[in-house]
Amino acid sequence: YEMAVALPGLQSGEEGDAELFKENNKTFDVGQGRIEMEVNKVNAEESEIGGVFVASQPGDTDMGSKVPKKILTKGIFYAK
Repeated sequence: YEMAVALPGLQSGEEGDAELFKENNKTFDVGQGRIEMEVNKVNAEESEIGGVFVASQPGDTDMGSKVPKKILTKGIFYAK
């Protein structure tokens, strides 16, 4: 090669910084979630319970650079 040329960066000091501001300036935020649990079965002889739950929480924001998606989780739980 007679000359090696690198790809130019998106940022040039002042220009392009607005587009990448959230990517470059990370923040840590704890989102609020909610969970509802309902006990459907109780086995007193063996000290067991079981039921269903529904949980809703915000998803990952990549340390503040993206808008969180709403995550809805449904399932069955068991405890002894």
